[in-house]
Amino acid sequence: MASEKLFSEFPPVSTEEWTNLITKDLKGADFEKKLVWETQEGFKIQPFYRKENLKGKEWLLSNLPGKFPYLRSTRKLTNDWSIRQDIDTPDLKTAKELAVEAISNGVSALGLVLADVGSGRKGIQIKNEKDLAFLLEDLPLNEITLHFVAEEKSPELYSWLPKNKTLVGGLGYDPYRILARQGHSGGHGPETLKPILTELAGKWKNFRALTVHSSTFRDSGSTIVQELAYTLALGSEYLYRLGELGISPEIVNSQTIFQFTIGPDYFLEIAKFRAARTLWAEIFSSYSSDKGEASLPFIEAETARYNYGIYDLHNNILRGTTEAISAAIGGAEIINVLPFDHLLQPADSFSLRIARNVQLLLKHESYLDKVADPSSGSYYIETITDQITEQAWKLFTEVEKDGGFLECLKSGKIQSSILGSRKKKEENYSTRKEIFLGTNQYPNSNDKIQNKDLNKHVQTSALSSASNELKVTSLPEFFAGDAIEEIRMKTENYESKNKTSVKVLLLPLGDLKMKKARAIFSLNFLGCAGFNVIDPGSYETSDEAIAGIQKENPQMIVFCSSDEEVSAYVKEVLPKLKSKPIVYAAGYPKDILSELESAGVNGFIHVRSNLLETLSDLQKRLGIQ
Repeated sequence: MASEKLFSEFPPVSTEEWTNLITKDLKGADFEKKLVWETQEGFKIQPFYRKENLKGKEWLLSNLPGKFPYLRSTRKLTNDWSIRQDIDTPDLKTAKELAVEAISNGVSALGLVLADVGSGRKGIQIKNEKDLAFLLEDLPLNEITLHFVAEEKSPELYSWLPKNKTLVGGLGYDPYRILARQGHSGGHGPETLKPILTELAGKWKNFRALTVHSSTFRDSGSTIVQELAYTLALGSEYLYRLGELGISPEIVNSQTIFQFTIGPDYFLEIAKFRAARTLWAEIFSSYSSDKGEASLPFIEAETARYNYGIYDLHNNILRGTTEAISAAIGGAEIINVLPFDHLLQPADSFSLRIARNVQLLLKHESYLDKVADPSSGSYYIETITDQITEQAWKLFTEVEKDGGFLECLKSGKIQSSILGSRKKKEENYSTRKEIFLGTNQYPNSNDKIQNKDLNKHVQTSALSSASNELKVTSLPEFFAGDAIEEIRMKTENYESKNKTSVKVLLLPLGDLKMKKARAIFSLNFLGCAGFNVIDPGSYETSDEAIAGIQKENPQMIVFCSSDEEVSAYVKEVLPKLKSKPIVYAAGYPKDILSELESAGVNGFIHVRSNLLETLSDLQKRLGIQ
């Protein structure tokens, strides 16, 4: 019995048979249009993959964990990672208390976000060596890794570090990120990085000076392929520039952390981390023949700031969870799940607890840390890993042909490329081609932002200029929900200022199925602007609708009827109204548009409507902006 093969009695099923069965189940629908989707990067994702898809690329399956080029992992036996949490509350005493609490409850990598830097967050008020000493006092630095988000203050922060202690972690210094984000270097560059990196390599070998941040690109609107290619090109630029200053590639690599942003595309993100290791191995090989420990890339992952919203905050917990799983399966060494409310305010005890519990669950209940490469053998992930690797390598080589990362940044090629992707994303969110739950779809009408002093887009003191500094076109931050959230906040501010609510009354009339469907659509659509949308359930007659309008006295009404019935209801209701609300109709009855407009309909909302443009126009009509 033990020698029998479990599935020997089942005949193999060919790809053609699978495809034929799926096509039959589709009942005439187009296979390509229905089941194959194209990524923003331009390659297609099939609904299923098989071993034959890896023909000629068997090395993807045979490469062992911990073996060059590290496709599967940099570790041989486990997939354990460090749980990182960033503290960004301004008050020093509170920051210290939160740090102690985090370490006592499972955090093994502590991040400290400084105020008055280009992080876009409020941050801790560390103004001198004394403040830092107070913050680090009594922290178990021998049990955790210590990381900083200090941006342009990194060199000054480095001078404050306690030289009598041994630190493990990272300074977080990335001079070219400062240049890309601020638009000018402020005197920061490889020359300012060199003395810090050299000293740390000799004194604290496990405290890394350089962090190459992919968020410079991803949180500005880039695609995954752009993020990967530009981040690795930036890493290559540091190898080259620091090499010119006399530092070996092995030392530079040993002093580098690659911090990748984790976005919402679950499987593509897993593949991204695997591709990053393979590509860095290839890039490093052009600088060094070492294929051992000196060639290992060290990867940290952080959930995407751009993918968090300020409304319906608990959706952010779900976003952070799936993103963390991608990073864990992808093999990151450190993972940082940002607190669900961190765009509203600096993280407090509760939101930090929820964030770290996400990772504790992944470890202690899902055991994702026990298997060296959890995704190994998945034809789907192996195939998209190969596709992302190929696309990112192609873009990376284009950057190198154009003179490398710095030259492409100075010429604006990188910014232009990312801006194109950003505009596409903005369009997708505005038209709801991409759903951002709680913001551009299914808004929580009870949600209000009480404190408008948000922990995003925080204005800091401008980066000081320096003589002979580099200047480029800056890469601004991008947030998926920004445009719609701004509209909603304008409504809230208007209501607060005028001590009133913007009422929209739905008029569900006629065919039961159509009026219900269009009322639900209108409720979600207009609720995204923060309007007080009143759904009465149903009106049986025009007179009932007129009575409802007189009772509620709304600033806007929306006819929710079938295309065949709406004209009659409009002509029955509008002439009898004493007040003159803005009038919209749900749907787009193209054959009678002019007729409806002549009868008093001001506009239409439907599935093809641009959400952002429509809501912005409505606010102008209502006097909100």
